[in-house]
Amino acid sequence: MIYLDNAGSTIVDEEVLKLFIKDNNNNFANPSSLNGFGMKENYDIVNFKRDILNALKINPSIYDVIFTSGATESNNLAILGYARKNKNKGKHLITSKIEHPSVLNVFKELENEGFEVTYLDVKSNGTIDLDYFKSVLRDDTILVSLMHVNNECGCVLNLEEIKDVINKSNNKKVVFHSDLAQTIGKEKVNCSLFDMFTISSYKIHGIKGIGALIKSRKIELEPLVYGGGQEFNLRSGTLSYPLIHSFSFIIQKYIRDFDKNYTYIKSLFDFALKELNKIEGIKVHDEFKKHCPFILNLSTLSKESSIVVEALSNKEIYVSTKSSCSSKLKVISHVIYELTKNEKEASNSIRISFSKYNNLEEINIFVKTLKELLSTIKGK
Repeated sequence: MIYLDNAGSTIVDEEVLKLFIKDNNNNFANPSSLNGFGMKENYDIVNFKRDILNALKINPSIYDVIFTSGATESNNLAILGYARKNKNKGKHLITSKIEHPSVLNVFKELENEGFEVTYLDVKSNGTIDLDYFKSVLRDDTILVSLMHVNNECGCVLNLEEIKDVINKSNNKKVVFHSDLAQTIGKEKVNCSLFDMFTISSYKIHGIKGIGALIKSRKIELEPLVYGGGQEFNLRSGTLSYPLIHSFSFIIQKYIRDFDKNYTYIKSLFDFALKELNKIEGIKVHDEFKKHCPFILNLSTLSKESSIVVEALSNKEIYVSTKSSCSSKLKVISHVIYELTKNEKEASNSIRISFSKYNNLEEINIFVKTLKELLSTIKGK
């Protein structure tokens, strides 16, 4: 098997899995309980949060960690929670046209609730026009939400420049949120740029079912889940010590190993890019000003991508079309369309995403197999 859908999900790190199993055997109390067992777990969880913030190089006295089920819930809590809680300050919101569905669909819901949303174009080089952004920033703008690394094509948005525009504006009410689910451990970013940001476990060889919203303590949100008041009354529900411990562990490990992993993945990316550009009948989307090497996107120009992906799967080579969270829907890639304005390319995009467990031999087999399939598959 050759697995090249790591932006969708990753294999669990062996150390993480061992830790998770051990914790399920030894740390199974309810951290909200007032007995000694539960209180010890709660104390540990506070320290796990501090470890995460320290690993991300942000001040534990300024930021809070709110554990959730994953990036989708975190994005919902950040955007819905902030907009609803602070609508008296303004009802104008800004995002981009290439965000993950867990962001775009939240903004569509807020439009139904009476908010006005500006959806920013992203240029073909993967950047946002700063003059245009400045022109749409208004006195009643309360929230800007922009992802850092795009989950479909790997372009890295120019968020430091966006933050600079926000800082220089007359509007001091604007809160800046970013979806960093594809960033942490894969691309360097200054997390202190953001008032709120989203992270996830299973994108970096952690276990599914755990993610976090990290926010400045001054930010007030309306909860989406009500109950026992866990997580600062923002996300009620019994906390999972094993999931939280494993999440803290993999974040620290992945950030610690960043340089080694990045250099290795870049070698796979460069090889794949070079070889794919030799194949007739495809277009590789590699024209970005900054490109995260963990993700590479191409369009098949003469064959339907769904047929190509199925044919690859039959040979146990696994890639994906569009975002994994929406790939079963009969729609084009909104990301590739917004970047290229080419419906055919957007309808036939394929995402390849790498991990430290891939190797050059696998990439070589994938490229050769893809070339063979494009020449043998009949029809478009």
